[in-house]
Amino acid sequence: MRGLLLVLIGCYAPHPQEGAPCASNGACPEPLACSMGHCVDRASIHDASADVPPACTPIAGTPGMLTAPSIIAPTIDGDLSDWPTCFVAIAAATNPTRDLGANGLFPSGRFSIAHDASHVFIAAEVMGVPPLGDQPPPAVYQNNSISFYLDGDGAFSTAMYDADAAQIVIDHANQVQAFRSTATFALTNFASAARTNGSTYTIELAVQPKTFGENKFGTSIGFDIGFEGGDGNQQTSEVLWFESCGPPACGCTNNMSAPFCDEREFGLAQLAP
Repeated sequence: MRGLLLVLIGCYAPHPQEGAPCASNGACPEPLACSMGHCVDRASIHDASADVPPACTPIAGTPGMLTAPSIIAPTIDGDLSDWPTCFVAIAAATNPTRDLGANGLFPSGRFSIAHDASHVFIAAEVMGVPPLGDQPPPAVYQNNSISFYLDGDGAFSTAMYDADAAQIVIDHANQVQAFRSTATFALTNFASAARTNGSTYTIELAVQPKTFGENKFGTSIGFDIGFEGGDGNQQTSEVLWFESCGPPACGCTNNMSAPFCDEREFGLAQLAP
């Protein structure tokens, strides 16, 4: 009895699988894109220059300006799968940075913003720089963390934070500390959650007008966000979404210009109807 030999000639090109790790340089097989160290569908990351409308609700606008869509309140649990809005990418190659000893290692990731009738919601997903750090409050910015910079009424014109502005730092373990012009203060009417998987972490945040001493938010609010690297002993870096002016027009100590010390660096987020 003779055997049957079957020979197939051709190329095998499997469809790339979502969730596979990105290459060391952040590359993914087309049509996927790298997000937080894993290859995902590009529709989940809005590219303002793309010809094809995204599956999510866009938030990106002109430089320094975002639209915060009105949404049904998400569950604040660190799981971003229920977010209907698009995300904006942040990376050292394309965004302003503060190098405080990073040795070329900066966090990267994406964020989104939205609101309902009584809250502003912010979500972020970050690929951190190990070690993530375990410094307790108030100096949680010495860990891998996120700084959310907000001004409740959207009116700000001086370097010092006014009474309705805050820097809210949340680290990968959901430790929280609020600052106003580098001075600490206690937060109210506030919720956050974080999830960490290896060096990647997600954070969700919900704030209310009363968090900033206001009865209602302005139609536009002052907004910025920074992804911070830290080893638990010192802050090593920050990658920012936006800086509006920079030194010498805006300057803090050591000729440095950054949202943590100068409110004029904030961008704006318009609260869409």
